[in-house]
Amino acid sequence: MRYSKQRNLILEIVKSTTVHPTAEWVYAQAREKMPTIGIATVYRNLKLLVELGEIRKIDGVDGLERYDGNICRHYHFRCRQCGRLIDLPAKSQKALELMDQTIKDTFEFQKNEVVINMTLLEGICEDCISSDNEMSM
Repeated sequence: MRYSKQRNLILEIVKSTTVHPTAEWVYAQAREKMPTIGIATVYRNLKLLVELGEIRKIDGVDGLERYDGNICRHYHFRCRQCGRLIDLPAKSQKALELMDQTIKDTFEFQKNEVVINMTLLEGICEDCISSDNEMSM
């Protein structure tokens, strides 16, 4: 793989944030450091970085593709009110891994035949609940 300043910049941007950015957000950030970069370059390099396993693509969040620099297996929570996409904390991971195992055991799949691709949970985040409670006081 040939060295690319653009690709390295895009990788650095995605890995340095927890906002799970869209390609357009990455493009805006990249233009601040490299004003000549094009949107097509951003899309092409995001696709390549996903294919190389350097980042992950999260599909189906508000109809947008989002990217994640955290390539370790983990789950996400999407707030239905504010739209934020949040990495679930490690304590939640244990419960979700138990759920994965329960599904595997319930349906008696062989472990190498099952892929559970449910990595997105939805609800209302704590910040939105708190602000709703404050407004009702």
